[in-house]
Amino acid sequence: MVVRWFGGVKLGTGGLARAYRETAKETLRLAKTVDRFDYVQFRVVVPFEMLSHAYRLVDAPHVVLVGETFAEQNEFTFNVRSSRADDFARQLVDRRLEFMKDEG
Repeated sequence: MVVRWFGGVKLGTGGLARAYRETAKETLRLAKTVDRFDYVQFRVVVPFEMLSHAYRLVDAPHVVLVGETFAEQNEFTFNVRSSRADDFARQLVDRRLEFMKDEG
């Protein structure tokens, strides 16, 4: 954020442009970079005899296990990077696991 107050000297358009440019330059120099990734959420039904297969699907940070529910039907929730979602879905099909994909 840039806050300006009038100090009695008019900078003109060139002076204002330089002031804003220097402020932006310094802000970008001090700013921390944070990596952000788009994830697709998969809900996977896993029979008891295949629980170990579900855990082997985890491949952080690309595939992250974010939830487990154990009941009559065990359900695992994975967040999968968008760039890996199709491959992940193929792995689930190959293992004959039921799943729902939530992209929104």
